[in-house]
Amino acid sequence: MKAGPRNRRITFQRSISTTDDYGGRVESWVMLCRAFASVGFGTGQERREAAQESASAPATFRVLHNSHTASILPTDRIQYLGSAWDITSVVPLGFQEGFEFVAIRLQPTGD
Repeated sequence: MKAGPRNRRITFQRSISTTDDYGGRVESWVMLCRAFASVGFGTGQERREAAQESASAPATFRVLHNSHTASILPTDRIQYLGSAWDITSVVPLGFQEGFEFVAIRLQPTGD
């Protein structure tokens, strides 16, 4: 994978559960790693369909393989452009070349 297209910095996060002072469960997100990624947004048709169905925006993030990116799960998320992106699929690229993450950013609905 060439370095040129990987010109966006993204952060991978994982959800953890802790207990507050009152014994209640608290969910929070912690940083797993940062990576340079190439980012591609869905086609015009995909964006229109996603907007009609759930006001979401799909994107594909491609990163190099390393011990950190190899540990990313579909239950993790990506921080990019000031938003959280829920990972919907993780696809390995070649033999230890990299990974392709498809993720969806949920938009505010303006209640």
